[in-house]
Amino acid sequence: MANYSKGDDAMDYKILIVDDEPDIVSMLASFFAGNGYQVLTAHSGMESLRRVEQNPDIILLDINMPDMDGLEVCELIRDRVSCPILFLTARIEDRDKVKGFFAGGDDYILKPFFPEDLLERIQRALKSSEENRTPPSKAEEC
Repeated sequence: MANYSKGDDAMDYKILIVDDEPDIVSMLASFFAGNGYQVLTAHSGMESLRRVEQNPDIILLDINMPDMDGLEVCELIRDRVSCPILFLTARIEDRDKVKGFFAGGDDYILKPFFPEDLLERIQRALKSSEENRTPPSKAEEC
C-alpha cells in the first residue's frame, strides 16, 4: 500500500469525517489518527458547515443524514473549498453516484468498505489534489 504523506509528516493533512452514525465516525477517526492524520469530525450536515471553516485537506461525507443530506452540504461548500470531497454512503444506485458527482464530489465510496481501501483512495485523492495545485516546472511547460 502506498504511504503518501504531505512533506515528511502525514500529520500535516486534516481530514473531516462527516457521518451521523457515531460508530462509523469513531472507527474512522481512530483509523485515520493512527495513520497520521489530523481528524476533524461532524455528526450532521449543519455541524459539517462549521467544521469546514477549519480548512480540511479532504472531506469524507455521508449522504444520508437527518438534518441536511451530504449532497446539499457538498453543493453549499464546493465553492468555498478546493479540497477533495469523497462521498461515503450506502446508496448504491447509479443515479445516486451521478447526483454525487454533479453536487461536486470527487469520489463515491460504498458502505461497507475496507478501511485500508478507503485509505488508499484518500491518499490518491490527496496526491492528485497536490499535483493539481503545483505549478508545472519549466521542463514540464515545454
